[in-house]
Amino acid sequence: MFLDALRRRNPVLIEQAIALHQAGKLPANAYVIDLDAVEDNARVIADAAKRLSLTAFAMTKQMGRNGSFCAAVRRGGIGKAVAVDMACARAVHRAGLPVGHIGHLSQVPRREADMAASFEPDYWTVFNLEKANEAGAAARKRNRRQPLLARIRAQGDQFYRGHEGGFPASEMAAVADALDRIDGARFAGITTFPALLFDPVSRKVRPTPNLQTLRKTAEALARSGRRNIEINAPGTTSSSTLASLAEAGAT
Repeated sequence: MFLDALRRRNPVLIEQAIALHQAGKLPANAYVIDLDAVEDNARVIADAAKRLSLTAFAMTKQMGRNGSFCAAVRRGGIGKAVAVDMACARAVHRAGLPVGHIGHLSQVPRREADMAASFEPDYWTVFNLEKANEAGAAARKRNRRQPLLARIRAQGDQFYRGHEGGFPASEMAAVADALDRIDGARFAGITTFPALLFDPVSRKVRPTPNLQTLRKTAEALARSGRRNIEINAPGTTSSSTLASLAEAGAT
């Protein structure tokens, strides 16, 4: 059924791919990318994000950070990537897709902080003050003040195994002040993952408790005088979920 759907979308491409496979001209563990579809899909997401005043970053890991894929994403209107690790950051940078966000799922290793800073990311996520100081020190060498996103957590939040961690959400006002005191860095906003997940029972994408944690923490920060902060809420993101994220305050 999946192949039938692809045939309806681009029958020529699919038949060519099948022919290459049957002729033994596609090596093992290779895949064919419909770059026209990539560009079209990126444009759908970019346009939806623009209407909702959201910023969209491309997650390229599922496609092996392929250079042609990155170029198609950029043609579709998504101009920067979120790098899940340093290998990802280097790959998208080489492919001409600037790094917009780094450190979100995998913290930047201490010895690679200078390399991460060289990409001059819009945002750098940190889970603790030690990593924040490393980011600030690396940015200071480049005469920059790096905007930091604080990964937050609260009781009842949902995380994948190995993705746990972050600052206690209840302490974010003090954490924001501490990040602002770091030479070479400043507090820019808060983040979590995953904010949305697919529910196999209802067959719908639903918010996790983390999204409510983001909302409550942003409200607390506003009461402390911090408004217009960035609220990063990734997870099962598509054009159909962006409106619910915007309604929850995501940026």
